[in-house]
Amino acid sequence: MLPDVQVRAPEIRMPISRAGVSNVRKLLRIKGKEGREVILSATFECYVDLPSFQKGTHMSRNLEAINEVIEEVSSKPAHSLEELCGKIVLRILERHSYASMSEVRMESTLMLPRRSPAGRHVQDFVRLFASARAERGGEPKVKTCIGAELRGIIATSRGELGCIQQVTVRAEVESEGIEGVRIEELIKVLESSVGARAHSSLTCGEEAEVLREVCASPASPVEVVEAVLGGIAGSFPELPDSATVTAMCTSAEPLLNLSTTVTSGQSLASLRAGKSAAG
Repeated sequence: MLPDVQVRAPEIRMPISRAGVSNVRKLLRIKGKEGREVILSATFECYVDLPSFQKGTHMSRNLEAINEVIEEVSSKPAHSLEELCGKIVLRILERHSYASMSEVRMESTLMLPRRSPAGRHVQDFVRLFASARAERGGEPKVKTCIGAELRGIIATSRGELGCIQQVTVRAEVESEGIEGVRIEELIKVLESSVGARAHSSLTCGEEAEVLREVCASPASPVEVVEAVLGGIAGSFPELPDSATVTAMCTSAEPLLNLSTTVTSGQSLASLRAGKSAAG
């Protein structure tokens, strides 16, 4: 039998912050709104830390943990992506007794059936991402994050077609424990923050209608970020005040070879206090 090199003491005793596997692709079953199941093709990254006395890590244990949890949800779908990631990090921490933390990241794309301005059936796509981190202690502490990203259109001043910009809007919610953030509601907040969503296809008449809609409600990237933060603060009363919300809006400059990015991260407690003061 070959010796287990991973458990040997290394020549150079130095801790490693993250060691693991990436680009692990799996099919997921998530129980969405009103009990509807959603099938996602997801890509995972899984890591643990490595103490100075350990020469290597058993990468296959990460894959085993993913496969076990995925197998469980194949018979009983998970209710949220962060719940799924939270289960995986705890399972990984169990399998790596020497590790003090484990981390999982997941990305996927969700297809949404939509209608064009003229009522045609179209498909839109939203990028989803989730992560979880577990730290060993008396009781493992788990921190989860769920987010979404979509493309939209804004007008930075009223009635001037030259000011039209396509933007990428992103939001994520991070909290202690395994909280269930309604991803459908998060997508609604993102869509309502922009003048119009970016469409996969439009007729000439639909293009004119979308432009009129966007120019009737001009907004800057800063205002988009503010709308996302305010929308999340008012849409998720079940989340604790300690949860952190991060919003980002990236826009491609129409005349310059660069993009601008606006980002803000705040606790739900401060966002709720701000809405109460404004009300």
